[in-house]
Amino acid sequence: MIIYFDMDGVLCNFEKRCDEFNAWREDIHKCNWDLLDQIGPKFWAEMESIPQGMELLSLVESFAKINKDIQVGVFSAVHLFKGKIGKKQWLKSNTNISPDLVKLINNGNQKYKQASPDSILIDDKPENVSKYIEAGGHAVLFDPNKSVDELFKEIVALC
Repeated sequence: MIIYFDMDGVLCNFEKRCDEFNAWREDIHKCNWDLLDQIGPKFWAEMESIPQGMELLSLVESFAKINKDIQVGVFSAVHLFKGKIGKKQWLKSNTNISPDLVKLINNGNQKYKQASPDSILIDDKPENVSKYIEAGGHAVLFDPNKSVDELFKEIVALC
């Protein structure tokens, strides 16, 4: 079994980082990817972590140490090459996750294509969670209104 954490909105605060650089385009409800590309890897590498997500990651990693058939990885998306570099730098600086267990794809709504019965996705986007489940994987919605303990229990119940 592998438990995948999404990065943006679960482990790190992408929205806050966009605000710091005035990179959110309200007119189209998307970030200004051209600006993020100009900023380069540091945009992602220096994102603030989300305490609740990091605490959940720590609990899941401890659980995986006891249950040797469970691995912990990251499944995230960014289409910019510099974004992929920055996300890898962030992971190296902020987690102990093996690079071998990191999947970085171009489009987050395509995560479901890699769903499997022996995987769990933890994601903050309801549509990613539902698609992943429909494709045969397991998933937990990272809801900031739930406690870390509640989220952890949901994950353990799927293992």
